[in-house]
Amino acid sequence: MSRTHTRNLYLDFSHQYFRGLLTIEQLIQQLKTFVHISAEKIDLPEDARVMFITNHPAADDTLTLPAEHISGLKGGNTREFPSFWFPIIRQALLREALGNRRFVTLAHDIGWQVAMQETWHLPITHIPGGRCGKIISSLSKDTDCSIVIFPEGGIRDMQQFHTGFFHIAKALDIRHLVVGSITPMLSLDGNNELKILSVIDKGMGAIFDSINAFVEDQRQTLINGIHK
Repeated sequence: MSRTHTRNLYLDFSHQYFRGLLTIEQLIQQLKTFVHISAEKIDLPEDARVMFITNHPAADDTLTLPAEHISGLKGGNTREFPSFWFPIIRQALLREALGNRRFVTLAHDIGWQVAMQETWHLPITHIPGGRCGKIISSLSKDTDCSIVIFPEGGIRDMQQFHTGFFHIAKALDIRHLVVGSITPMLSLDGNNELKILSVIDKGMGAIFDSINAFVEDQRQTLINGIHK
């Protein structure tokens, strides 16, 4: 299948989703017929709530959708971007890894909020003093919802992790921490994969005396996993 044909299929199925002709699950099933999407599953009971930390992958241009084709759909282009990097490949990998768990992926507000919510995102806008308190407040009553977070804060070199995932997991009493690595550059014609690197089942309050030591240990685990 040529790259152009693959791109046209991706655009067609994505636009069907935005027009309400496909559910997000149906869209993923269609994409799996011509895009390589493979994820290891978390080896924990499916009723176990997890904090899943992973790298934030980049994506090539074939995964972007021209904004003019979807500007008024699924919440609309409220941020007035010229295009929308539809994170469907990344979210399909996470959906496969997390199984039937309900989960949200913490993300910046990039518009198209209905589409973001339907693809398991919790858009978080910047607030003075940081976002952790708002996240904890949003999820404190939803005790069955797992959380995906990108500790490096976005698409960048992982020179330092933010410690927010630790504080959120501890405040919400999430006892299972999973570290996974995603293919750093997602594409329509490459191998898009997610690997589970480690599963920690002790509760955040009982792992390390030093938060910084714990966070650095997870950063190194993820870096080593990506570069294998």
